[in-house]
Amino acid sequence: MFKKVCLLSVWVMLLGSCTGLNDDASSNSQYANSQYTKSQYSADITRTEGGIPHIVADDWGSLGFGTAYAMAEDNVCFMAEHYQMMAAERSRYHGPKEGRLESDFFYQLLIDRALAREPLNNKLEQLFLGAANGFNHYLNAIGIDALPDASCRGAGWVKPVRAIDVKRISRIDIFLDYLKPQIVAAAPPEAAVGAAKPVNSRMTALQIASRVEAYLEVPKQGGSNGIAVGSAASENGAGLLLANPHVAWHEKFFRFFPMHQTIPGELDIIGANMIGRPRVGFGATRNIAWTNTVSKAKRMSFYRLKLVPGKPDHYLFDGKEYAMKQEQVTVRMRNAQGELESRSHTFYSTHFDAMLVESDFFSWNEQHAFAVKTLDLGWRPELAAFAQYDAKTVRELKQVHDDFQFMTVNLIAVDRDGEALYAEPGPVPLLTEAQLATCTLLHGAALDGSRSECQWGSDASAVTSGIYGPGSMPHIYRSDYVTNSNDSYWLSNPNAPLNAGYTSMVGSSKTKRTLRTRSGLAMMQRLLQADSSGSEGKINLQELIDITLANENYAGQLIRDDLVAFCRETQTVEINGNSVDLNQACDVLAEWDLHSNNNSRGAHLFRETLAALHDYKFKRYLPESLDAKVAFDINRPIDTPSGIAASSRLAALAGLGKAVLRLQNAGVAIDAPLGDVQYVMRNNKKIPIHGGQEIEGVFNKIESDFVEQQGYPEVTRWSTSWLLAADFKQDWPQVKGLLAYSISLNPESPYYSDQTELYSNKQWLDIPFKPADIRAAAKRRYSVQSSQR
Repeated sequence: MFKKVCLLSVWVMLLGSCTGLNDDASSNSQYANSQYTKSQYSADITRTEGGIPHIVADDWGSLGFGTAYAMAEDNVCFMAEHYQMMAAERSRYHGPKEGRLESDFFYQLLIDRALAREPLNNKLEQLFLGAANGFNHYLNAIGIDALPDASCRGAGWVKPVRAIDVKRISRIDIFLDYLKPQIVAAAPPEAAVGAAKPVNSRMTALQIASRVEAYLEVPKQGGSNGIAVGSAASENGAGLLLANPHVAWHEKFFRFFPMHQTIPGELDIIGANMIGRPRVGFGATRNIAWTNTVSKAKRMSFYRLKLVPGKPDHYLFDGKEYAMKQEQVTVRMRNAQGELESRSHTFYSTHFDAMLVESDFFSWNEQHAFAVKTLDLGWRPELAAFAQYDAKTVRELKQVHDDFQFMTVNLIAVDRDGEALYAEPGPVPLLTEAQLATCTLLHGAALDGSRSECQWGSDASAVTSGIYGPGSMPHIYRSDYVTNSNDSYWLSNPNAPLNAGYTSMVGSSKTKRTLRTRSGLAMMQRLLQADSSGSEGKINLQELIDITLANENYAGQLIRDDLVAFCRETQTVEINGNSVDLNQACDVLAEWDLHSNNNSRGAHLFRETLAALHDYKFKRYLPESLDAKVAFDINRPIDTPSGIAASSRLAALAGLGKAVLRLQNAGVAIDAPLGDVQYVMRNNKKIPIHGGQEIEGVFNKIESDFVEQQGYPEVTRWSTSWLLAADFKQDWPQVKGLLAYSISLNPESPYYSDQTELYSNKQWLDIPFKPADIRAAAKRRYSVQSSQR
């Protein structure tokens, strides 16, 4: 249905163009006399504990209105900044520094391509227009000079928005931003000067591949855990779901907002989405619940272009010369004197819809340039939303994904009847194994961009060209459970591994799993193992909640004992000429409870040991610098590899010694409780934060940077954020949830740190679904109404 429609994803905003109106600074006049206009918006909002808003409206426009109003109550400055970024106006108000000018160039390109103006259906147009009016109504009702958040109170850049501003946010792919610096940096070398930029051959192919792998891992440091428990494994025979996405607590413009949205007789869903998007992205309806996890599938391809000698902006493709497409954008920037001036930038792309990029490992020189080709999603994610909401079973939900192929993450879902689903629903670029074998360059860093046979293929069953059809993608239905923690599809259920010959583009099978995956599977197996009477174990909602924040340190379970045994044999170790006493470290690790709870002593010592063994790089497996006592066994993928071989005794002790030395030099006690050294400060109050890092294999992922004299004083990277657990045992779903960093960014808000304190104490919120329960749990009830202007 989408093949002949110009529905370009935010990735392809960079790669192609559609005809249409310029996405300029015009007013909302295009809607003034259209079918989408409403003379009045009205929504009822009930806040329950934690500030969770339950928004009820009679139509989609009013639902958008009430949702945006509630978001603005808690995060008006965040929203205003987000709208400003998407409008390419950051340097207009704040100057060009700190990447603002580059950001404006990037988003101006998307504006000039008019992608957010592609036509939508009536429901979505109403939703976006209502959301714009909801934000504006909040500004009008409160007054910009009286906003509750001092960070933008009275600021000139806080201003009313239009429907197009809201649409831009929903049109953007949430993982796009990390490519922005490389795309903006791409420029041809100076003409007639020779190799004005480094030639890639100065770096070995293996070095380039290693850097690309590390670079591409950056967005994938995000993660998520998802578990769907079916009727055969749940205590009450009904479906259970756990949603545990991981995002950075301070990621700019990517922050979850939990909500309950209702249009009587048409929509009823509890869940979350990023602030600015006026609908629930994933959560629980009356009949199904679903969540998503970051996928291992390859969603983009880097191509190396062979340039025409003497023409660095021309390339050869099947022996034919092509000129790169050039697109110039212009933005307004405030200079050092406070005056506005225009600045322009040129973007380059190929005829096969790949955007030129540049970095230290992808250098554009006289010989080669590099371009990235990404997926075409268009408005499919938004159009599919309504079909998802209407699904009554996971099989109907899967059909929605097959019909739209819109989601670039894993799907974990369960329905009221207790059928569980795992799927990698695509889209995934169609590159065959033969293509990958013959087209790959630089140890897998790029494909050959000079040959047509290295381009993405076509599948008649796919919704658009260039991707695999839904029949080629992994999925499994189960009555016991499915799960994913960012590994490939293989062990979504260890009792039924997915071994069918899927393309390597979606990941590998029969290979070792990451520590966090293994930890989650180990806990599930333990809960489901037969008891002493031979009866199979069953899981209830509370047990699902408990394992989520159990903080079992799986790396510690696998290698702590061997590390302590080696430590007992050696009293000191030499580290860079320093003699480090290991006696106390031995005792601390031996007495450690193998968890990353607030009261766990020794957790941070073990973490720093692993960090040293990993050379302080982000990793998901046991250290490669250590030989395993028990190697990976395909028949024991959860338990192996494990232990430390005797051949790695010195390497292991060196890692421990470096950890002791680092903590001592930083003034951090090696036996301190984790909560004393891992925490956040909110309004001068120290809140202990339990959880562990990816290198530790803690299911409850918390990533914090080490700071001398303080420990880990802020959650700085991709970590546990929105938590939701749902149970279908009753007519109305039972839902518990928690937003670990709390709803509001405003220090003056009552919702600034309340849920963070609950998280610290491992307490979840009861989030009522049934109207009577919502009324009973109400902390505040109010209505918002506004006439459109």
